[in-house]
Amino acid sequence: MGWLVALVVWTAAGARIGRVAARQPTPLRVAMVVAVSSAAGASTLAIADVAARLDTLAPTAGLSEILVELAWTLFAAASAVGAVSVWPILPRTALRAVAVVVYTVAIVLGIGLAGGYPVPALVFVVIALTAVVVTGVRHVAWTPLGRGISLIVVGSAIVLVAAAVGLVREVSGETWTVGSTPAYLVAAVVVSVGTVWVLVETWLRARQDLRRMSAVHSVLVSRFPEVVEGDGKGSTTVLRASDAVAHVMDALYLQSGAGMLDTNEQELPDSAADRARILARWIDDPVGSDVLDTEWIAPPPGVSPRRWVLDLAGAYDDFLETNSAPAKADTLESAAE
Repeated sequence: MGWLVALVVWTAAGARIGRVAARQPTPLRVAMVVAVSSAAGASTLAIADVAARLDTLAPTAGLSEILVELAWTLFAAASAVGAVSVWPILPRTALRAVAVVVYTVAIVLGIGLAGGYPVPALVFVVIALTAVVVTGVRHVAWTPLGRGISLIVVGSAIVLVAAAVGLVREVSGETWTVGSTPAYLVAAVVVSVGTVWVLVETWLRARQDLRRMSAVHSVLVSRFPEVVEGDGKGSTTVLRASDAVAHVMDALYLQSGAGMLDTNEQELPDSAADRARILARWIDDPVGSDVLDTEWIAPPPGVSPRRWVLDLAGAYDDFLETNSAPAKADTLESAAE
C-alpha cells in the first residue's frame, strides 16, 4: 500500500513540476510543487523498507523519522505560502520575501527536529495549516478549481488534526513522530489529487467535448475547410477542443453568408432548445432550409460559445438519429422482400 501511495503522490508531483517547467514560475506554482513533492517524499520515507535502509545509516538518530518530519514541515510551509499568495492585503512585491522567510523558518525547525525538539515544528505545522484551511474554505466552489481547492483543504485539515494531536501528546510527555499515522498517507493522496484536479478535469472535459462535437464539427469543417488553420496535431487536447468550438462558430457564420444574404427575418424562438433544433436542420441541409441570419448563430444571452456549440452538437446528433431511423426501416423492409 505504501508504494502505491508514493506512486500516486509522485505522479501528481511530476505533473506539477511539468506545469511549472512549461509556464512562468510563480510563488504559488513553486509552492504547489514543493508541497506535493514534500508529501511524496514523506510518503516514500514512511515505507518500512525505505525507512529501515535509511536507519542503517544513522541507527541512533532515527534518520527516517527526522526526514519524514522535515518533509511534512516543508509541506506545511509551502502550503502556507500558497495560501498567503492569494491574500489581497499582501502586495505581490512582498510575496517572494514572505516565501523566503517561511521556507527558512521551516528549515531551521527541521534542524531542531534533528536535535530532538519536535514541539516547535508541530506548532509551526498547526499554525501554517490553520492558515491554509481558513483561506481555502473561502475559495471552495462547485467549479474545477473550487473542487481542487476543496480536496487540498481536506488533506491539509487531516494533517492539521494529526499534528495538533501530536502536539498535545508531546506537551503531555508522550513521544510522537510527525507522519507516524496512516492519516498522513491519506492526506498525501487527497492533497496530490487536489493539486492536479483542474488539469485532469479540464482534459477529461475537453475529450468529452471533442467527442460530442465530432459529427457537427466534421460536416461543417468539410464544408468550410478555410476555418481550420494547420492540422492541430501538435496541440493539446484542451486547445483542440477550444479550436473545435471556434471552427464550428466560424463555419456557421460562413454558412449564414456572413450576414450579407437576404433573410426571411424569422423571429428567434423563445427557447434556446427550439433554436438549436432549427439550426440542426439548417446545418444538415442549408440549401433546402430557410436562410438564417447571423443572429440565429450567436449564443443565447448568458450562454458561453462552448456551451452553445455543445447544445447544437447534441441537437444535430438527435436530428441525424431521428432522420436515419426511417432509412434503416426501409433498408430492413427491402432486405425482407
